[in-house]
Amino acid sequence: MLSKILSLNKGLFQHFFFNNLIFMAINIICTFFLLPFGYILMTYSEDGQMYSTNSHLLGMDAAILSIFLVGTLFYGVLSALGMTYFLKNEDASDFMHSLPFKRHQILAHMLAAFTATVAINLIINGVILSLFSLHFKDITAGKIFDWVILTLIVSLFSFIFTLFVGQLINHYFGHLVLTALLLMLPVLFHSLATGIYNNLFRGATILDFDPGQEKVYTLSENLTFPVGMVNHIVDRIDWLYFGIAMLVACLLLALTYFLYERRRNERIVHSFQRSWLEWAFITLVVLLGVMVAGTIFTAGVQNLLIIAIIYIMSFLIIYLLAQAVNQRSPRVRLNVRAMALTFLVVALILAATYSYGKWQEGYVPDVNQVASVNMETEMSEEMRPHLKSYVTDPTYIKEVVALHQNIINHNPSVGYGSFSVTYKMKNGNLQHRTYSDLSEEQFKQASELVDNKIYAKAIAEGYDWADQENDTVNIYIDEGDTQVIEPNYNSEFIKALKADMAVANTENSAVRISSSSVSISLDRLDGRYTDFSLSPYHHHLIDYMMKNKMIDEPSDIFKADEYYRLNVKPDHFDGQTTVDDTEMKKLKKTKVTQQAFNQALNEGSADIEGDDIYAVGKDGSFAIIKMNKEVK
Repeated sequence: MLSKILSLNKGLFQHFFFNNLIFMAINIICTFFLLPFGYILMTYSEDGQMYSTNSHLLGMDAAILSIFLVGTLFYGVLSALGMTYFLKNEDASDFMHSLPFKRHQILAHMLAAFTATVAINLIINGVILSLFSLHFKDITAGKIFDWVILTLIVSLFSFIFTLFVGQLINHYFGHLVLTALLLMLPVLFHSLATGIYNNLFRGATILDFDPGQEKVYTLSENLTFPVGMVNHIVDRIDWLYFGIAMLVACLLLALTYFLYERRRNERIVHSFQRSWLEWAFITLVVLLGVMVAGTIFTAGVQNLLIIAIIYIMSFLIIYLLAQAVNQRSPRVRLNVRAMALTFLVVALILAATYSYGKWQEGYVPDVNQVASVNMETEMSEEMRPHLKSYVTDPTYIKEVVALHQNIINHNPSVGYGSFSVTYKMKNGNLQHRTYSDLSEEQFKQASELVDNKIYAKAIAEGYDWADQENDTVNIYIDEGDTQVIEPNYNSEFIKALKADMAVANTENSAVRISSSSVSISLDRLDGRYTDFSLSPYHHHLIDYMMKNKMIDEPSDIFKADEYYRLNVKPDHFDGQTTVDDTEMKKLKKTKVTQQAFNQALNEGSADIEGDDIYAVGKDGSFAIIKMNKEVK
């Protein structure tokens, strides 16, 4: 006996251990390459940058650890597939179950052998990391301990989950596919349902997880362990999440023991251990396949009859293909009752998805139920990270809701511009809609709400200024001239920005069309950022820069060689955020001298409500600036 305490048989233990030897060796090498050797790679990288000392775990950031944990999960899946070989072969199954071991003992040996392979990897690479810590001071015993615990949790979860799935299905390919499908099912179903919603209904929102966007942790992501485990180590390790995952693994292990004890060897020649499991698997595959086909082929289709025909044809094709793969033959034997039941289930789920989407499409909240609202307008092709204001002013909320209702009540237009609205409800819920098919009149109304000076103060108060104080401010003045303001020293900058936002909001079209070559970025520790270009209307920010010797005078924010006074009405550029050389050539204009323009700018004549319009720029790119005096 290997251990009387553990009651493990040496021969059976070694059988499973050596059956997994190749996978173990690959796992050890990959772990070494990603973690210990990764420090060496970073040391000799081109920029010579070392691993960050404030890293929450091994690695420069969570990206390396995320790759490692995904690989660890995959290792657990492959190991379980390899060790359950005898559950897919009749002769091997008869031999294994003829041995003098009870089924729970066989499972215990498999789990022990896998745990041993994981422990060997942790010991070898843990010792190497400990030696590396003598040179790389950011490698600490606490970080190594965290890495060990995380690796064990991820490895055991994936291994046990795959063992559990192995009790349902009897062949390798199906085992692998079903394991992957069930692991990714929540986020996969959510993504496909969102795709259908985006195709069929107006107002749909496509979530963006780039660093510049706010990361949204949905229920589907948390239920999808491969995605959830990565999400919960990005900013910090969420031990509660991994603790719950380990609890789920224990429950699955108990259920695996229960199913294995009742497993019937005579069913090994069939694809599944139970006939109803075969129907459930086919139904799941067909449902997902039909949703994929619907997402692809219903884009831009509005006729409900055509959409229904697309889904029915997709169902027939995918159902027949699924049965052919499952029966391992093109000569498919159809069970009409099972097929009808599958069709009914798929139809009901799609109908529920459609009904929910239809309700969402026409939903406009009650003004009295809205706590605050964020409203933005963009020309259709424009996307960029920016500050978000949640306005609590009741009159402003009423105006936004009325505009939203107007968009709902009218048919889609050619898409002059887009309108995005997020409601924070009094019950704590969020409701978000985006429309990229506004008419010119609707887009003008939306732009007026953003630019209206009546609401400027309310919009400025809606920003989370306390949160902005944690940002690092980067001011890009010129090539090679970047001023960095750390969070501990940015209070004076934030105060100046807040004062300017009440008069010249960075989202105001008049402010954006007057953008200078000075760019300002507010960066967070998690990689998210917002940025905007400095405007001559930002008098407080310009004063701040002059006080801190970043520039000598206001005119320094422009690097121009062409200066014009435009013979247009003050509202000529209302709603515009850019102007190109082609448009400039069509305008009547009078050339002014650089000296005269700069003098007026330095005297504080830039005025967002001014009646005199000027264009300054070079290389065909111009900023449009309003002034309260004429420059000659």
